[in-house]
Amino acid sequence: MSDHGLFDEPPRNNAEPAMPEQQLPRGAADAARVARTRRSALWAAYGDALGFISELTDAAGLRRRTGGLELTTPIEWKRRIGGRGGVDATLPAGCYSDDTQLRLAVARAVGPKGFDVEAFAKVELPVWLAYALGGGLSTKAAATNLAKATTTWFSNTYQNWLHAGGNGAAMRIQPHVWAASNLNDSRTYMLDVLRNSVCTHAHPTALVGATLHALALAHSMATGTLPSPAILGKLVDEVGMVPSVIRDDPQLGQFWLTEWEREARSPFAEAWQTACHDVGEAISAAERALASGSAGERYRRVIDALNLLDPARRGSGILTVVAAAALTWCDEPPARSLATAANVIGSDTDTIATLAGALLGAVGSDEPPVPVMDSTLIAAEARRMADLASGGRSVGHRYPDLLTWVAPQTQADALLRGHDGLHVAGLGPIRRTLGEAMRARQGSFQWQWAELTFGQTILIKRRDELPVVHHPETTGDDTDRRGPRHRDPPEMPQTPDAPQSDRRHWREDRPDPGRSDTQEEAASGPARRDRPLDLERAIGWVKRQQGDDASIGYAIRRVANEATPEQTAAFLAALLQILRRGPGG
Repeated sequence: MSDHGLFDEPPRNNAEPAMPEQQLPRGAADAARVARTRRSALWAAYGDALGFISELTDAAGLRRRTGGLELTTPIEWKRRIGGRGGVDATLPAGCYSDDTQLRLAVARAVGPKGFDVEAFAKVELPVWLAYALGGGLSTKAAATNLAKATTTWFSNTYQNWLHAGGNGAAMRIQPHVWAASNLNDSRTYMLDVLRNSVCTHAHPTALVGATLHALALAHSMATGTLPSPAILGKLVDEVGMVPSVIRDDPQLGQFWLTEWEREARSPFAEAWQTACHDVGEAISAAERALASGSAGERYRRVIDALNLLDPARRGSGILTVVAAAALTWCDEPPARSLATAANVIGSDTDTIATLAGALLGAVGSDEPPVPVMDSTLIAAEARRMADLASGGRSVGHRYPDLLTWVAPQTQADALLRGHDGLHVAGLGPIRRTLGEAMRARQGSFQWQWAELTFGQTILIKRRDELPVVHHPETTGDDTDRRGPRHRDPPEMPQTPDAPQSDRRHWREDRPDPGRSDTQEEAASGPARRDRPLDLERAIGWVKRQQGDDASIGYAIRRVANEATPEQTAAFLAALLQILRRGPGG
């Protein structure tokens, strides 16, 4: 089987990245930091590309994918994309999965002002569904829900959101560490790790895994050494303090955490400590499994000790992070170590290998033996993260104005046709298509390989007839990507000119006739949030005020005092839509 490019033109792995606005001055970042970040990013992608080949298959399936060859390096292979009605696509050598796709998406959302979680949640995640190569059920459900105008990153309460405990968060949080200004102070990156993670995952198993991997990677980046079992155990103690970071953040503490505890009906801190205890037990079990034998034998015993061949545990956010760390304790060269992980069929091969690759790359001196797909882009983004870590001003992606952005409502709606060619909603123009589009087995859909102008290669789902875009999809000022600058609010009267009776009856249940107005008003704070606000009535009232600033301010105050966190998020999203349309809209 061929081990070179699938497409007509050879891969441009050694070419200069097509991102002139992201070129960095020489010496802008510490050379050692740049090298460690670059190797961490490249080895993480390499492990993903290698493990992707053996993911979710059996021994016979792996032989079909490799043509009977031993899996030791990324190769060209075939995989069904899009389910039963999709296409059998040939994936080029070095093709990476959702792990690296989402890691790149996170990196794009990191700029001089930090992590733009709103752009990541409302643009990157919904659009990713159109070109996803793999992806967990929770991540896809979360991304689908974020496409709704009423869903925010801190209120993404899709079905079964509390049970999302997989490794979909841990596999993508590395850019926050790569861009951290002080690797020895977790406060410089931990809040962004958490904000990123809760966009899709809510169970402490997922969040503990993500935060532990972040700490382990920061240790490797800072010291040039891998975290031993003892050090990893000490890092768990630091993970135990993370709930205070959540509580102290306004959106996480007041909205996300409140809704979590309301729905779980138990204290978050208790669930967090249980997960920390579990990860400590897993580290001890992994260490015991490494007692003797070859590297491959020891790693296989780790997988057995953690029961990671059980489909119910295979993607655990805690156990895969521990397995990845244990893989690095087997003392093999990186390429051989990641091949060891990729050949334990039935485990989460790509994610364990990508997590281990990030650690091994941070402490090693060599780059992967062969380039992965888009290695130029991956290296350029790693360099940009290192520049940001040293105080540089290198900008990220130019996202659309989130006040007017509407996410694609289906996977096939992200590829658009403009007057100047093809565009991907939110990500910008297509530089070129690669090969012929592949028609789906069912429905009027196709899958098309394409290269974006910033250098990423995607296999995107599309319609036969493409929607037309009438304006650029990536607009805005890179120096301020969070929307228009704030202006001083107009002076408002003390009381909105609106009937009291209209405003009084926003609630689904009416006030107790036996209570005084003072008693009713005193009960309007958090204690009443278990009594749901009539959201439709509140939104309808705002519409009738014809954009009156004082009335809008009153409505926001009422909702903030009386609504649940989820209702508050939905109300604010609806309010944005009302304001965009203007009076009478």
